[in-house]
Amino acid sequence: MTKGANRSTTIGFIGLGRMGFEMALNLFTKSIVAHQTGGASGTSTTTTVDSPGNSGGSDARNMGAYAKTTMNKADLPPAFVVCDVNEDAMQTIVKKVHEKFPEYEVVVAKDPSEVIALSSTVVTMLPSSPQVQSVYLNAPNAIVPALSKLAQGEPTLIIDSTTLDIDVARDVAQKVEQAGAMMVDAPVSGGVAGARAGTLSFMVGGPQPSITLAQPYLTLMGARSIHCGPSGSGLAAKICNNMILGVQQIAVAEGMLLGQRMGLKPDVLAGVLNSSTGRCWSSEVNNPVPDALPNSSAPCTREYEGGFATALMLKDMNLALHAARTVTSPLILGTTAKDVYENVAKQSSLAQKDFSVVYQVLKVAAEAQTTKPPSGDQGSQR
Repeated sequence: MTKGANRSTTIGFIGLGRMGFEMALNLFTKSIVAHQTGGASGTSTTTTVDSPGNSGGSDARNMGAYAKTTMNKADLPPAFVVCDVNEDAMQTIVKKVHEKFPEYEVVVAKDPSEVIALSSTVVTMLPSSPQVQSVYLNAPNAIVPALSKLAQGEPTLIIDSTTLDIDVARDVAQKVEQAGAMMVDAPVSGGVAGARAGTLSFMVGGPQPSITLAQPYLTLMGARSIHCGPSGSGLAAKICNNMILGVQQIAVAEGMLLGQRMGLKPDVLAGVLNSSTGRCWSSEVNNPVPDALPNSSAPCTREYEGGFATALMLKDMNLALHAARTVTSPLILGTTAKDVYENVAKQSSLAQKDFSVVYQVLKVAAEAQTTKPPSGDQGSQR
């Protein structure tokens, strides 16, 4: 912490995985730069979609209290707190911030309740629903009980960027608001590379007053945020997006493999796709074939390490299927894609690799089919 820091100027971050680490590093360092230069950092844009629940009495009152408490925030230095089960991740971010800004420190909290005690603004980025329920509700030192213990007039804004079940998210948001805090769901798109570059897109759900307060922090971590509607709407949009992405990645893998087996060079086929109607993020940025894209840094160029884990894509596909069953919406390709990722994730060596590794699984299957003797070759010739 810097000298003179207090709760109103402190930002907490819980969850320093692949995405969370990069998001927190941007949030912390850009907050420092913004304070030093006297202005906001980043060029984020917001699209607001009016919907039921965008404004309300309690949230508007909380917004007023938050604004009143932090009205002099620009005159005070920001401070930072982190919490994660991975001690190495916490120490690494402490070191990185200190290397760039020696006068600033990042405090390592022992549990989520300590983050709440020290921070008026908290961002969480957790694996999925069970972890959110634990960190917010069920752990011995969870967030909601800690909020209830704050002194009256100590407002808190919470931004959850976890991709999780919508019903769980809405239940948690309700309990957070009942404890006197404000909350938005803000899942992201853009992957680890986008988190590192600060170009993420946020799909945001929650009351408009909370969105207004969250926006400056989203700006420091991403390039765009879209208010999708009331609580849970950001997650609904994210689940739809990732279901489409999962299907696209398999289709690109199949198309790239088919083209090569018909004699096309990977770079030539990728060039055709990316200047034609087959163009998509999975072909243009996350192309699964090494050497398909010039000067590419896609996961396939480093043995599919460092991207969006197949296990996480499987989680998102299951979230989509659960949502589809709840609202009775058919997912023909989504169901098939889920089965594909499930089979890939069963291989322990592939579960944590980028989900574009599905291309390698298809390639191995094709090669095995090619070398398999045709049916009936074992018998004698007539």
